[in-house]
Amino acid sequence: MQLKTLLSLLFLLGIGMTGFSQTDKNSIDDKQEDSRKKVKTKKSPEDFKDTEVNFLFNYYEQDGDHSPVTGGIGTEELDNIAPSFVVHVPLDSLSALDLNFGVDIYSSASTDNIDYFDIDKSSASSKDARAHINMAYSHTLAKSGNAYSILGGFSSEYDVTSFNFGGSYTFNSEDQNRSLTLDALFMNDSWNLLYPTELRTGTEWLKDDVRTTLKFGLSYSQVINKRLQALFSAEVVSQSGLLSTPFHRVFFDDANSNDDMATLKGLSHVEQLDDSRLKIPISMRWNYYLSDFVRLKTFYRFYTDSWGISAHTASIELPMMVSQSFIISPFFRYHTQTAADDFYEFGQASATNTPEFYTSDYDLSNFDSYKVGVGFQYSPVMGIGKFKSPFRKGKVAQFKSVGLRTAYYDRSDGLNAWLVSLDFGFTF
Repeated sequence: MQLKTLLSLLFLLGIGMTGFSQTDKNSIDDKQEDSRKKVKTKKSPEDFKDTEVNFLFNYYEQDGDHSPVTGGIGTEELDNIAPSFVVHVPLDSLSALDLNFGVDIYSSASTDNIDYFDIDKSSASSKDARAHINMAYSHTLAKSGNAYSILGGFSSEYDVTSFNFGGSYTFNSEDQNRSLTLDALFMNDSWNLLYPTELRTGTEWLKDDVRTTLKFGLSYSQVINKRLQALFSAEVVSQSGLLSTPFHRVFFDDANSNDDMATLKGLSHVEQLDDSRLKIPISMRWNYYLSDFVRLKTFYRFYTDSWGISAHTASIELPMMVSQSFIISPFFRYHTQTAADDFYEFGQASATNTPEFYTSDYDLSNFDSYKVGVGFQYSPVMGIGKFKSPFRKGKVAQFKSVGLRTAYYDRSDGLNAWLVSLDFGFTF
């Protein structure tokens, strides 16, 4: 489906529902913030009687001309459709189960070039699907008001199978205005080492096929006054094992972008990266209520890692209540980073004095980027509609809200993208 057609349909849909939606669940940071709010807030038993279900539909498309699959040159065109469900099931007044499952279906011209030098391409990753499921159990301690959660997840696609598990513990103050959360997560990714076709010679170019990630996090949130809330977070992420991507190519300075295919075919190399990496992101979030109808959300993050990258990210969002049912939220996000020590453009790494590690992945390059967009949310107090619950006899289910969020992303290396997401909220 062409993006313009899709956007037109979504716009008409939004008009038909009196503007429809925004979803503040635009990013992982926002989802984590919402989760913390749920965990740290004491509720009465009546608040737990409904199961909440959100159906999300995300569409993403990008283009660029620095694909790592072809050594830092070539198309990065990609389309991704990602429907998913987020389910919150109250087990009792203190416990809940959360499920998140779905599928990513993508078509990528970039990964189609794994078979770049073949006359008849048959890349397994030109079209692919990734299925995923994550589960979390949370419980609030009745006496202290503190809370803990246990989580686990699994995902699978053609060349990668992953699982994760972890947990968190939150210390809440008696007045619920302050909380400290400690969390940990372990992830394991098992790869099918799919090399570029010209390098499938029986040689094992990479020594490992498993990547492990261990994350420890700390976050502190506080209600400073009636208008201002703040959240500070810091993480330490340690990765080891397969950190290279098997089908990423690198061309040294004995190659030229004008060389014919036969010449280039004999000069390609598999990306080689250090088998360990330490990441440290530190962030701060401020939410300020300018009035009863306008809120200012700001975010800043500093990032550094052992590969030589340092980065700064800042964003601002302005949710505005147009009516009791309708919210509009324009937002802007800026990011800048330095290049990894082992990043080389096409034909830049020395062929005679070969470095130990090398990559032409522009995600590890020096660049600036911005994302600008707007979200809408339509959520009437009495809901949009009611219907008979298919799961609970005698229970009325409710169509609660609709959200729409769209954004444009642009990077200084030429990569650009469009993002559109829809969120339909129900209670059963």
